[in-house]
Amino acid sequence: MASIPPRAINLGLQLASIKALLPEAQGTVHGGELVCTVPLQPTPASRRHLVRITYRHRHRPRVTITGPPLPLHPRATALPHIYPGGDLCLHLPGEWKEHMFLSRTIVPWASEWLLHYELWRVTGRWAGSGHDYAV
Repeated sequence: MASIPPRAINLGLQLASIKALLPEAQGTVHGGELVCTVPLQPTPASRRHLVRITYRHRHRPRVTITGPPLPLHPRATALPHIYPGGDLCLHLPGEWKEHMFLSRTIVPWASEWLLHYELWRVTGRWAGSGHDYAV
């Protein structure tokens, strides 16, 4: 018997799920695209960052930090784990699927990225998974 593939989650439901997790989140769904800005603070000692999530079905979610600016480690010339264009590298290819909730995957992964960024700023080594990066 053939299995039925999971369906993509409606963009309005994706946004509602993010706002349920983070009531300060601001977002819209228009023209088949979800655009949402969420405040993330990985630890109580961390800075608070504004993170923008842009998502269309059949595309990977695009995640960028909109503020405050992310200073580099003193010996670095670029941020680690960033795609060309500035999107955060949050997962390996194929790891995120459109039947998953952004609020349960992309949002916590972005917070984890910020935590690894903060450690990298101090140590010069990326502590997260993925490709090793050192300045």
